[in-house]
Amino acid sequence: MTTGRDTDDIWHAVTLANGYMDARNYRRAEEVVRTALVHNPHSARLLTELARAQHFRGDDKAAERSVVAALTATPDDAYPMRIYAAVLVELGRKHEATEWARRAVDTAPLDQSMHYEYARVLSTAGRAADALPVATEALRMAPDSADAHNLMGVVLGMLGRRAQAMAEYKKALELEPGHARALSNIAVNRANRRNLSGALAGFSEAGRLDPHMGDEMRRHITATVRRWLGWTTIAAWVVLYILLKIEERGGLSSYQARGVALAGAAVMLVMVGWLARSLPRHLWSPIMRQRGFRSLKIYLGAGALVIGVLGALVFGAPINFWVLAGTLFMVMIVSWIAPRLDKD
Repeated sequence: MTTGRDTDDIWHAVTLANGYMDARNYRRAEEVVRTALVHNPHSARLLTELARAQHFRGDDKAAERSVVAALTATPDDAYPMRIYAAVLVELGRKHEATEWARRAVDTAPLDQSMHYEYARVLSTAGRAADALPVATEALRMAPDSADAHNLMGVVLGMLGRRAQAMAEYKKALELEPGHARALSNIAVNRANRRNLSGALAGFSEAGRLDPHMGDEMRRHITATVRRWLGWTTIAAWVVLYILLKIEERGGLSSYQARGVALAGAAVMLVMVGWLARSLPRHLWSPIMRQRGFRSLKIYLGAGALVIGVLGALVFGAPINFWVLAGTLFMVMIVSWIAPRLDKD
């Protein structure tokens, strides 16, 4: 039986843990909840908050155990249902997540957070058309919620309505200027529109505002720089094509080779300069140090190799267009292999 003092202790622990979670100190939040559970081991609210802290910390297996225990204690409580749905998404069990999120909405139809989570789970499962009316209802219930506007942007973007999606992301940033997820989504839109410098700046800022998004932002930055390498390789192929055409028309003099190679190297050096200016300074140190950026370092090395070969041609080294062709082929192989090195 729970006494009045027990109830006070539970709510004190919940309030303190939520404060730590708002500050993204998930490990400390978990410690607070575990301490409270010593005296109230069957409290569904404490078990749910424990699951939430574990989920935010990335330990979803432990979070599942905690939230199942909470649902065993209070099977008709919508709150642990919502947390369970979020955990199941991360565990890859999206069909189950959808069912639990729907049950949470049915149990608490006037709770905006239940509609929000259901729409989020549906969008994660790729069911954007189903998510749209649910996201609309969540936004109607909380028009000043930055999260709700951001989620609406995600759903609209999945439906191909990019201009409307961008407007929702911007509205989220108006309501919460430091909304990292909205910044990331805007950066994705910019990358899709080939505004790579704007995309890099957005991913960098999102990662700075929310360090727990670091791995995701790393992948986005790597993919963006990979696009840069793609354009660099295309520029080098153009140089190769020009060299071949000159060869067909009567041979390639040293002077001609140097001129064409110089033009190609100049184009790619401009692109390198753009990359160096677009990628914020505080990112270069982790790129060089962290193992997670291995593929990105390989891309940069491959781009430097192409520029090096062109530079050698400019200075009169005995390198013909077949050497350049071999270099570009090797860069293409590297571009295919490199992402696999980040998966361990």
